[in-house]
Amino acid sequence: MILKKLIILTIALGGLFTANAQTPEQTLDSWAQKNTIQKLYLHLDRETYIAGQPIWLKGYLMNDYIPSLKNSTIYVELLDNRSTVLVRKIFPAYQGVSLGQLEIPETFSTGSYQLRAYAPLMLNQPGFVYSKRILIFGAAPKNAKAKETGNSIDLQFFPEGGNMVNSLLGNVAFKAVDDKGYPVYVSGQLKNNKGETISAITALHDGMGTFTLVPRADETYYVTLDQVPAKQFPLPAATGKGISFNVTGTSKGKQFRIEHPAGLPAEFHAAYLIGQMGNQVLFKQPLQQGKDLIGGVIQSGGLLSGILHLTVFNKDNMPLAERLTFVNNREYILPGELVADTVNTTAHQRNHFSIHLKDTIIGNFSVAVTDADYETEPYRPLNIYSYFLLNSDLRGYVNNPAYYFRSDADSVSNALDLVMMTNGWTRFKWSEVAGNTLSPVLYKDQGYIHLAGNVGIEGTRKAFANKDLMLMMRPVDTLQGKVGPTKIIQTDSTGSFRMDSMIFYEKMRVLFSDIKGSKSKYIKVKMDADSLNRDYKIPVLKIPFADTASAQAEEKMSAAYNDYLKAEGLTLKSVTVKGRQKSDREKLEDEYTSGMFSGGINSKILDLRNEPGGGTNIFEYIQGRIAGVTVSRNQDGQYVVKYRDAGLGGSTMALYLDEMQTDAAFIESIPVNQIAFIKVMGSFIGTPGNGSALAIYMKKGADLNAVTESATDIIVYKGYSIIRQFYAPDYDLKNVDPSKPDDRLTLAWLPDIYLANISPKVPLVFYNNDRTKRFKVVVEGLTNDGRMLMIEKIIGGE
Repeated sequence: MILKKLIILTIALGGLFTANAQTPEQTLDSWAQKNTIQKLYLHLDRETYIAGQPIWLKGYLMNDYIPSLKNSTIYVELLDNRSTVLVRKIFPAYQGVSLGQLEIPETFSTGSYQLRAYAPLMLNQPGFVYSKRILIFGAAPKNAKAKETGNSIDLQFFPEGGNMVNSLLGNVAFKAVDDKGYPVYVSGQLKNNKGETISAITALHDGMGTFTLVPRADETYYVTLDQVPAKQFPLPAATGKGISFNVTGTSKGKQFRIEHPAGLPAEFHAAYLIGQMGNQVLFKQPLQQGKDLIGGVIQSGGLLSGILHLTVFNKDNMPLAERLTFVNNREYILPGELVADTVNTTAHQRNHFSIHLKDTIIGNFSVAVTDADYETEPYRPLNIYSYFLLNSDLRGYVNNPAYYFRSDADSVSNALDLVMMTNGWTRFKWSEVAGNTLSPVLYKDQGYIHLAGNVGIEGTRKAFANKDLMLMMRPVDTLQGKVGPTKIIQTDSTGSFRMDSMIFYEKMRVLFSDIKGSKSKYIKVKMDADSLNRDYKIPVLKIPFADTASAQAEEKMSAAYNDYLKAEGLTLKSVTVKGRQKSDREKLEDEYTSGMFSGGINSKILDLRNEPGGGTNIFEYIQGRIAGVTVSRNQDGQYVVKYRDAGLGGSTMALYLDEMQTDAAFIESIPVNQIAFIKVMGSFIGTPGNGSALAIYMKKGADLNAVTESATDIIVYKGYSIIRQFYAPDYDLKNVDPSKPDDRLTLAWLPDIYLANISPKVPLVFYNNDRTKRFKVVVEGLTNDGRMLMIEKIIGGE
């Protein structure tokens, strides 16, 4: 709950509404219960990257100020300056957190890119996905242009409450940005249409400022800037039918002031004030009638921190004025301290830091340690505080939002109030509430992966109904080394099946088979729409696009990129080799085999690509067709394949399917007409003692297109993106080569620190690289009750 204690006594409004009418707050509450606010923040290991290396990340999900358990999947995308998705990763989420990495191709050119992340539930309120700019240093851009400085300025005005009202004193906020959307300092004069100067104006922070004005009905107003004196920036027209609404932060809370001009029609008189946070109405306060000036104080000390949205309504439930104001009670902070127990900037030496919390807690945290001299800024512009409490509820761009959470000084609070006045709340509009046209719930969380489809009997219109169906899963990438499950599932009366809440990674080959042996029906599986790998329509976010790195930072990062290329051997020029034409067997092996499965002068190959596929299974098929290979069954009925070489006894062969060791039961179910070829290796280095191996390769590409009907069907489904483990050398171990260059920019990435009421002291151990003299340490995380830990510190270099 947002409200910790009663702020303002809510009085029943009796005659304001008819008995059957739904009030605005009731409509909002009904919508909010079905369309909850979901937020996703990414803790990244760095702010700047080099092409060819990964972005390490951890996602934190929140709903109603606590970790969200409603999301099972997050999508992370890297976009260019045209909002084209270049890289996309999909990761599972557990208990409100998710972790993974996004690999940056070596071919990326130097520039600014957009990192975007979301969960499907977030898209029910479009425009509120996680997004930030990151700098990537790589190859020189093909069409590199000189940096443009430009002096184009856009000046926007935001009357407090929504309107300037004739004859009433009001505040007008302004914001100045350049042609790229970044804030610029401005100063100038406010003038009327007669050219008379009313007052001087000056930006106070990040191009934002305020001035006061009493508009007259017979005047219009504009601003001229000292930076572009030839241009006039007109203010919005004032109205005679409206109210003035002013909000000021005080030590007691939020003081408000509502004023009506003389002679205002009754339909424009303020009747009540509503305050809401996170789509939850906190209070509804009737306002005294018959008064032109109404004031009061909202006691905000009992609120959780965040954006408070205040709206004044008339007696007919129509909004008259709105104002955003920020509540910062700092209850969201989990106090913590980073202690440098042992600091050693000598190459390859061990460092020991620790996180000290005041008490034991339950929560999930992540830590990044990087080379501070390869960062573009001493502090990150976005952190877990500023995102969850500020950015995630504002559609517009906020420059350096973390600034507003680094100090509780009055100057910072005043600057944050300027952000409130120059950005609108856009999760909903009260006009949409009144018209019951709020955004519908279009997206649901799928609950991880579900496989669903329909099975039919090949060559008929009959469903494979109410029957057992065997399902076996094996990874397409044999390097994964993980074998998927084998299950017996049952179809319903229409031949349909469904399996929910599945988690697997990368491409998985899924084999469906009738289990009745020689009486098996030839089946065909038609899968339902992919529940995981789907495209979402996401509004393009207008984020300033500029390379803001200093010349020194650019030089360092470009050098780091060249060091990476040299270490990976990626700067060698390609070499063209001419030779003889390859045989059919060599072409076959080039297409299907790799690594230690390739070649072999004494190996034998049985090419099945053009065979009709006789026999009930591949083991029956090869019986007697390959010299030295015998097939039999053991006492459990399982096939056993042995190889007998000249002068040697028979040995049981290791079985491989697409170069992954596999059991005979799985291979037995694969139709012969889906196998490309078999390779027999009498001596194979991949088996213990260089024993014999039988490698079976399934058809792909053009070979697979020629497959005829069978009692099984195979589909390939792409699961979650692989979650890799961060590698950092342990120089206390003897197996680490100290002579190998160590130019890591990220020295430690610890994404999965889970505390469950254990010691409030968390140790951090890492080893230095070849060159780092200053360590930048960032610690972030969430407790189960919604408190946030954020520590950002540079250690060393004194």
